[in-house]
Amino acid sequence: MSPLRLFACLLCSVVLASAQSAEALAGKRIVVLGDSITQGGTYVSFMDYFLQKSRPQLRFEVYPLGLSSETLSGLSEPGHANGKFPRPCLFERLGRTLEKVKPEIVFACYGINDGIYQPLDEARFKAFKDGVNKLLDQCQAAGVKQLYLVTPPIFDATTKPGEFNYDSVMTAYAAWEMELKRPGLTVVDLHSAMRKARDARTEVFSRDRIHPGDDGHLLMARTILAGAGVATPEVTAKEAMADPLFKAVDALRKLRAAKWMAHIGYTREKVVAPAPLVDAAEQVEKLLQAKVDELRRAK
Repeated sequence: MSPLRLFACLLCSVVLASAQSAEALAGKRIVVLGDSITQGGTYVSFMDYFLQKSRPQLRFEVYPLGLSSETLSGLSEPGHANGKFPRPCLFERLGRTLEKVKPEIVFACYGINDGIYQPLDEARFKAFKDGVNKLLDQCQAAGVKQLYLVTPPIFDATTKPGEFNYDSVMTAYAAWEMELKRPGLTVVDLHSAMRKARDARTEVFSRDRIHPGDDGHLLMARTILAGAGVATPEVTAKEAMADPLFKAVDALRKLRAAKWMAHIGYTREKVVAPAPLVDAAEQVEKLLQAKVDELRRAK
């Protein structure tokens, strides 16, 4: 076989594998869990946008359910939020989330809050490990078929030699997660991909060291989808966000997040009791979904 023909065959194989992986995500309820980065949600919108753009004949149903300050460890530092409330823990709401949404696929990205922004400590590390395993156990017990565990993003700080850098804790957490093996689990190493990309550029991803800007969210989406076997096009964050399809997907994400978080209920600075789904929100969601469908199927 000639080198050109071999390259063409390999390229076709990559495209086919990506299409098959995208199809594995289609037609299923996909829940995305995480902290404030997920609640901010731009990377979730990028993920949904790339799926809709690449496979317009398929239906993707993404439920973005992040909660700011949240952990898996159940830990909280003294004086969190100026002493107003401790960090929320996913397990206060996870059971209701799995029961009400009934996802078949779950993406979960935690860790940045779980180390409580302190040096690596065995007790805190164990609390995070226990939380990750509890998440996996509860999802699988609820019938989740595929769980993508995403290692934490980087702590985007520049330190002098010898100074404590919280990112070293995230590196340890990510390395441990990468060793996890169980049926139905895929671990996506966002942390290493983000660190490599950050080291190759002078500009920070996260101006506050924690929450990425648009470039960081784009990298997150690409890395997570790649972990699921889905290829994404070379496009800048600005170019993607200017696309009317992205704007429609982003609007749908925001509505769906607000609607379902209210339906599930959660505890953070206050207790938000689970509430019935509102008919008006249902109608708006249908209109936004129709707009997404129109744009993604346009020639």
